[in-house]
Amino acid sequence: MKEQTVTCEEVHEHICDNLDEDINSPNCRAIKLHLNECPECTSYLKSLKTTIDLYREYPSPRPSGSAKLSIDEIIRKGQSPESGK
Repeated sequence: MKEQTVTCEEVHEHICDNLDEDINSPNCRAIKLHLNECPECTSYLKSLKTTIDLYREYPSPRPSGSAKLSIDEIIRKGQSPESGK
């Protein structure tokens, strides 16, 4: 059976669009072969993984006390009977 070949563009699209695909699928096997031979795509994948790891470690933003009060007030007004909702 001849292995499927892919281009760098296809690797980039596949990595972003199919992160949850079975790693033993024909596409993934072809991409693994490509990554073994293409330093640019290997670098791209490493950069993507680093970005995802940094994003996961970054704390979720929290509104300041005054912003939280403003948001709570807007929510209360939107839920009050006189607002017509």
